[in-house]
This record gives sequence, C-alpha cells and structure tokens, in this order.
Amino acid sequence: MSILKRKPFEFIIIFLIAFLNLFWLPTFSFWGIYPKNSFFSTNSDLIQYQHPAKLFLKLANKPQLSTQNYILLDAATNTIVLSNNPNAKIYPASTTKLITALTALNIYPLDEILTIKQEYTDGQVMGLKLGEKITIRSLVNALLVYSANDAAFTLANHHQNGEIGFVKEMNLIIQKYGLKNTNFTNFDGIHNENHYSTVYDLSQIARLAIKNSIVTETVKQKSITVEDVDKTIKHELTSTDELLGVIPEIEGLKTGWTPEAGGSFIALININGHYLISVVAQSEDRFSDTKKIIDWAKDNIFWQSYQP
Repeated sequence: MSILKRKPFEFIIIFLIAFLNLFWLPTFSFWGIYPKNSFFSTNSDLIQYQHPAKLFLKLANKPQLSTQNYILLDAATNTIVLSNNPNAKIYPASTTKLITALTALNIYPLDEILTIKQEYTDGQVMGLKLGEKITIRSLVNALLVYSANDAAFTLANHHQNGEIGFVKEMNLIIQKYGLKNTNFTNFDGIHNENHYSTVYDLSQIARLAIKNSIVTETVKQKSITVEDVDKTIKHELTSTDELLGVIPEIEGLKTGWTPEAGGSFIALININGHYLISVVAQSEDRFSDTKKIIDWAKDNIFWQSYQP
C-alpha cells in the first residue's frame, strides 16, 4: 500500500511506534535508566551486589543448655545452623516489643511529638508522666533499650484505632512475612494464652528488624538518656541486655521474661563481621544459654567467600 493511500489512523500508529522507539524504549534498553520506583534493577545495582559468604559447619554435638527451645541462624542467608524445637509454641514475653518497635517505625513519623495522657504501671516502666511531651523516636529507643512497657503503651494508644488497631498492625506484619505460628494480643508481652510465637518466628522477626538501622544502632547502646521535648524531664535508662559490653560478639537485641514464659533472649551476634541471630526461650538462664551458643558457634562455624 502506498503512503498516499494509508488511512489517517495508520499514520497515528506509525507515529506512536516511531515516538516509542526514539524516547521510551531507549530508556530501558540502551541508556540503562529506569523509572523511579521501578521493579527493574539497574546495572549499577547488579554490579554492587555481593554474594553472601558461604557458611561451613563442623560436625559437633549441640551445646548443653537450660532450655529445649532455641535456634541459631546465619542472618545473611537465613540458614539455620543450630536448633531444637524451632516450631514449638512458646510465650515471647517482652521480645514482643521488637515487633512493637517495627510497627511504630512503620506507621509513625520519628519526629512526631506525643503528649502522655495516661500513665501505665504494669511491668517494667520508664516513668512517663501525665502531660509529658515526647517524640516517637524517644519512645522507640526506650522500648528497645529498657523494654519500657509505658513506652509501648503510649505508642499503641496513639493509633487512630487505639490498642486494638495497633496490635492489628503488629499481626499484619507477621502475616505479610508468613509467620503462621505467631499471634499477638498485646503490645508489651504481658502473658496471655493467645499471645504466642516460636523461636523460629522470633528469629525471622529479628532478621527483619536488623534491616532497620534505627533498631541496630539503638540496641547496641548499653545506656541512654531520654528527654521530653522541653528537656525538663530526663529518663536515665540502662539496657536489659546483660551481655552487652561483656561479650564482645553481642550487639543487642531484645530480652523478655515473665513467670509463665520464663526467660527469653533474641541476640544479634557478630563473629568476625558475620552476623548470626540466636533465640532462646523458656530458659532458666537466658544469658548463660546465649553465651554457650556463642562459644559453640566460634568453635564450629567458619565462612568462606563465595566463588562463582
């Protein structure tokens, strides 16, 4: 068909094809530039990617702990290195506050200022006072370092749907990551028969948490001072992690204890630049058990760089 005999709509199609070839397609195929928030990775991303080191494990007996519920995994590859009853039901106690912190960081601006409208006195508290004005960041810090129940209470009640709405947000995160053996009924880990988890699920929550730099920088602090926005009220807080600053491989993470749950501890462990996550639950001595896991790991695990 000659050009003169083409119909008008055919000229429009030809023009569109030519336009795409000149401007749109090169954006993807030649220039290596992708739209913001695209699902495609850039060439730069691919070049910078480094394959995690490969973990090797000696054939060794399990350490002798005071609990039958524990797990150790390689954070980079999510490889389970050591475990016992990883999917058994346990009560998480205050390790709950790790997901409380992640929920708050997910839904609130860090610099938002809250006014304390109700004091909370159940369990360990930092002593927030009526009328005190404090930021979300300060409450999260107190939550992670001192395990302050009143900080958790304040964050939960700030939700537009109150505590119920906040706890629902906590469970939505759990559901998003497919952790089917966990259910939260509260924000601070106070005992409830329907508030439960497993050491495996807690390890996955920890693995998610350490992707947030606010969490990792906060949990490695042995003590902090939290102030109200007017700097007239100070809260001097010491970490509940008794291994922090004592065992050099420990970089935080979150403790828990209730009479019903026993002792629990999620630990972030750095061995020669390689990160491991350990969880012990229903422990008679959570810190001693964690130290034994670290000693076992140092004797039985080594890493080699990936060779394609």
